[in-house]
Amino acid sequence: MKKIACLFWALLCLLLLDPLGASAQSYNLDQVLGKMNEVGKTFQSMTANMDRSKTTLIVNDTVIDKGVIYVARRGKDTRIKIELKDPEQKMLLDKGKITLYFPKLKQAQEHVLAQGQSKSAEAALLVGFGQSSDSIKNFYHVTLIGEETIDGKKTSVIELKPKDPKAAAQFTAIRLWMDQTRWIPVQTKTTEGSGDYMVIKFSNIKTNTKVSDSVFNLNMPKDVQIVR
Repeated sequence: MKKIACLFWALLCLLLLDPLGASAQSYNLDQVLGKMNEVGKTFQSMTANMDRSKTTLIVNDTVIDKGVIYVARRGKDTRIKIELKDPEQKMLLDKGKITLYFPKLKQAQEHVLAQGQSKSAEAALLVGFGQSSDSIKNFYHVTLIGEETIDGKKTSVIELKPKDPKAAAQFTAIRLWMDQTRWIPVQTKTTEGSGDYMVIKFSNIKTNTKVSDSVFNLNMPKDVQIVR
């Protein structure tokens, strides 16, 4: 009986020390980047719901909105479309150009990107989704922060700090909560130099499914004012 009691208490102590069980695994930075790299090799498309909150510290104000993101790769090119609601906004990165469309204002802003800027824009908008570890390390200094559970999903948290001084002037850090089963972000946080920050949660994530070309049509009416 004493041996059984000792064994019981030993097992109880193990469970208290490791409530996730012996199968729980922690990953170092190289392993996290390696997992992301493997996902990047087969990543072709994605759709996901977005819950976004933007906090401005000086006025202690947080703006919350919702939307959808669509991503599709066509060879070396990547098309990205983000649709936000209330107020309605659409953003499209396609063929070396960023278009911001505001339907209620009947106005669109177009920015033609110089050579190399398209990849930089893609790296900023799509960071953590299907990028190779070399691409991430090319743009950012990368640090492993630890592990957290987000909406029931165990994640590895990494922090990225831009190498480009121009990018660093806009934001000082990006944090990614990488789902340890799919190795794509379920949450991101971007912090600006002022301390203001934006948190985006992703849900209903679907990867490598067919995304129709028509999704990337902004369907702007003819009377929209285009600012270039």
